[in-house]
Formats: sequence, structure tokens, C-alpha cells
Amino acid sequence: MAADKVNTEQDYRDNVQWAKGTIGKNQSKAGYNLNINDLCKDAVCQQEVATPSQSRYHNTPSSMKGDARRYSGTNEQSQAVTTSFNKGRPTIDPNDGAYHAALGYQNDAYNISHGISSKYHDCDKGLRCDMSSTTRTCSLPTNTPVQCNITPYVKSVSRKIVEHTVTLSGTPPFTVTLPNKAATITKIRSQGELLTLGRLDVGTGGYPYYIGPTTALHFAINNTIIGSAPLQKKEGRCSAKKCPYQINSAFSYTGKAQPLIVGVVATVKGLRKPFLADIDNRPLIITTLEERAEMGYRNSCGALLPECQQVSSQCVEGKETRVINGLSVTQDCWKEQKTYHCNTANTCTSLSACAIQSTACKTQLAGVCIEHTQTRLCETQQCQDVGLVCGADSFSLSGDYYDPSATRSSDFTQAAAGLAAVGEAGQDVKDATNINENSEIIFKGDAMSCSIKAAGISNCCKDSGWGSDIGIASCSEEEKALGTAKEDKLTVSLGRYCAEKVLGICIREKKAYCTFGSKLARIVQEAGRAQLNMDFGSAKHPDCRAFSPNELQKIDMSQMDFSDFFEDLHDGMITPDVSEIQNRLQQSVKQGGS
Repeated sequence: MAADKVNTEQDYRDNVQWAKGTIGKNQSKAGYNLNINDLCKDAVCQQEVATPSQSRYHNTPSSMKGDARRYSGTNEQSQAVTTSFNKGRPTIDPNDGAYHAALGYQNDAYNISHGISSKYHDCDKGLRCDMSSTTRTCSLPTNTPVQCNITPYVKSVSRKIVEHTVTLSGTPPFTVTLPNKAATITKIRSQGELLTLGRLDVGTGGYPYYIGPTTALHFAINNTIIGSAPLQKKEGRCSAKKCPYQINSAFSYTGKAQPLIVGVVATVKGLRKPFLADIDNRPLIITTLEERAEMGYRNSCGALLPECQQVSSQCVEGKETRVINGLSVTQDCWKEQKTYHCNTANTCTSLSACAIQSTACKTQLAGVCIEHTQTRLCETQQCQDVGLVCGADSFSLSGDYYDPSATRSSDFTQAAAGLAAVGEAGQDVKDATNINENSEIIFKGDAMSCSIKAAGISNCCKDSGWGSDIGIASCSEEEKALGTAKEDKLTVSLGRYCAEKVLGICIREKKAYCTFGSKLARIVQEAGRAQLNMDFGSAKHPDCRAFSPNELQKIDMSQMDFSDFFEDLHDGMITPDVSEIQNRLQQSVKQGGS
């Protein structure tokens, strides 16, 4: 390459010298003298040739920019370019129907080209559909029970003075019961007329001895003297040794109006000790302070909604007398617990086809949410017939045609195995109830084990020969089933451990396995746990649990080796009988010809 470069440069220089020599020779010929002024028609042209106007830019190059700006302002071509540039990109109305439809075809191109109907295009009816979204809100009940506590309280207290008049007759003491036992006695008076002893005959031996009349009565309440009341003799006749007297005395006394024991003794003139005498029509006026509590009731839930109905009630604090502000108040129930069910309106039923975007509590009662509000996105579809053709055998896009020629996929077996695994996992989810994304329900395994006894007495852990070996009679049914499972490639070995020792010597070992219901379950469990960095536990403590839906989503089935399942897949395939197909075609042709 270097040699070629040198030769090329030399050729160029030789040709330049030849050209210069040729010009010199021609200029020396007769008639060749060329004068540039001969080409100009006037002195202005000659001046321009001698001194071009552009030569001024040599010393002031900045003036070229100014001249360019001025020239662009008057030149038509320059103005056209400037105007087009200032317009920028053309404005497209996003609401334009054609533009909207074009975007729809672009975004749904795969479905259209493959003959798949979607919510935007109905390939069967040739419809193009527009979707509009609106946000709607609705309410729905939570059906959560609400417990409310009903507690009484003293709303107000009223007080009034009440006088109770009782008449005592007979021999003391007397029992007096007032209507309100909780009332407070403030005063006791004895006022009015009564009959009592006028004289007392205490004679003996047939010689009567008379003692003077009663002079005073002494009153006691519950065995406590509260005062004495002097008696004044009234005009009138005595009868049966009893004479009329006048009494008017008041006594201070404070106590509860519980049943009162009223005692009365008389002072009789001539006797040193008071005398217990019968009394007729003895008036007694008891003044009490009556206090009455007006009770109110508080509901811990506050004001109840009309949609809330009581479903149960129980008293949790029973009958008791409590002192409130110095007032004794008795209630049969001091705290009642009521349970309510609030059946608020469900306005979300009509929006069941709309997607839920958010849920929040709308109404609370006693801290319990009884009504939710939901925001939902609702889509409305409007379609028009545009003669849409989907899934044609070939279609043109910018002049290039797509040829749907059939090609054989070398990954069919792998893809089919993966689909079968997904289908089997879906069956586990379908048959389960009350599941969530963390429920362990997919490809569940069972822990099984077999025994190996010392000195070759028996080996129930053989990996093959379970269909014909007669030496397995001493093995359990579980060990026989495990042997069959190992032959069917349904197990994952977890190793062995000593199950029984005698004098420090192991006389029986066990081998542990995780056994699955199908090859697919075993393959997905074995490869999936490796991807999730999980193991099957140990031989002594196996972990054969199932996958949760959340764990299964993290597993890449394209990286699994389904080769053990391929033989089952191929064995289950039924290929068509070529001769049968030919016979049916011939029969169809004959029937069509007739």
C-alpha cells in the first residue's frame, strides 16, 4: 500500500508540471494573448474583475455575516426555508378519529395479524372499537359487627320536703314504715290531741291508791331518746282512766327513713320512774327530705344509624347501689353490652365489571369500619364496522409480504413439558379452597423412608426389581410403594441415617425420600428449589412441603431439564393413521362427485 501511495503522488506532480508547461507553450503562440478586459462590456465590469467586491471580506470577515443576514431577508428562497423551519413539526390533533384509529391498529397489530379478537378489535365481526374510561365511586357494607356499651348516669337530682303523719295507738313500741326508705328524716313532731292515763290505781289489799295524771311523754327512735313532750290537760270527761290531753312538741332527728322503732314512755305524777302506758290516737308527724335522681343513658357508639339493627344484648355489670354525688342510686344493670349489625346500601353491585383502584373506610361506628368507599375504573366500548380483516394468510406492509410458511420448532418438547407443568400447578390451585399467594399447595410431596438391616438380613431400599423380586416379603407396604415410586422416577433421595443402635453399633439404617405424585411435580420441585436456594431438609428431618403461588412465580421453567418427562410425553401422543386419512379423503371425493 505504501508503494502505491508514492507512485500516485509522483504521477500527480508529473501531470501538474506537464499542465504548466503546456500553458506556457500555448501562451507563446501567436494569437493566444488573452486580455480579461476584452470580456467586459464596461468599466464597472473591468473594475470588478480587477478588484472584486468580495475582497473586502479579507480584512473584515465579520461583515460577511451582516451581509448574509440582510440578503436572507430579501431572498425568496431564503424566506421560504425560514418560514418552513419556523412552522416546526406539523400539529396532530390527538382527538382526530383517523389518528386515534391508526394508533389502535398499531398497538393491536399482533392480535389483528394473528386473527385474535380483543376489546379493541373484533376479528369475527370486522369491528373496530374505542374504549373510554371513567372513574366511578361506590359504597359497600363491611358486615363487621359493632359492640356498644349502654351505661346509666345521674342526669339531674330533685329534692323536696315531705311530711308524713302517722297515728299511734296501743302499747309501745310502735313500728313505723315510710314509703321511701332511702329518704332522710330531718324532724319529728307530735302535735294534736291524744288520750292517755288520767290516774293510776296502785292500791293493794282492797284499799285503792290513786296517783296523779300523766305529765309528759318521752319519745325514742330505735332505742335512742330524742326528746320529751309535756302534756296539757284538756277540758272534758275521762273514760276508763284515760283523759284527753293536748301535745305540741318538735324533736330534731337525722337518719334514714328505714323502718323505725318508735318507743314512748310516760311521766306520771307521783311516780319516780317513767311509766309505760297505753296511748290512743297519739299523732306523730315525720318530716323527710326526698331526693330523686333522674337517670340518663350513654351509648358508647354515639348516634346510631338507621341501618344498624340490634342483634344481641347482655348485662356485664349487674344490680348494685352506688353513691353518686352523695346520693345512693340503685340500678338493675350498670353496663349493658349491645351488638349491632349495620346493613348499609351496596352501590358497587352495578359496577362489578369495573376494576377496583382503591378502597377506603367511609363510615365508622365506635372505631369499627361499617362501610367502605371504592374507586373503580369503568371502561365503555363503542364499536363501528370497518370491514376489518384479521389473520389473513399473507398481508402487505410497505410492499413486503409475509409468507406464513410452516416451520418446525425444535423446542416443542420443552415447551409442551413446560405447559404441562403449568397446567398441573393450575389444577392444584383450582382444587384448593381458602388460598392466598402464600398458601403452600402446589406440587406437594410426601416424606417416605425404607430400612436396611445389618448383616444383609434384608434390604427394603432396593432401587429396582420390585415387580419380580421375591425377597421383599418382609418389607412394609410403604417400602414397597416407595420402591415402585423410585422406579417411576417420582422420588428425590435425601440420604440415610441410623434408625436403631445396639451397644453403639447401628443395626438398622433408613434412607429417606421426598415422593411426588408425578414426574412433573418431582422435576419442578427439584429444579425449582435449586433456583430458590431451598433444600429438602435432611434425611432425618425431611422437608417435602409444596410451593406457594408466590414462590412458583419466581421459578423460570425454561431453565429446567424435562428430559425425564419427554418419554411420557411421546408415549402419550397419538399420531394419525395415513391410510385412514386417505380412505376418508376418497370417500369425500366420491360423495362430492355423486
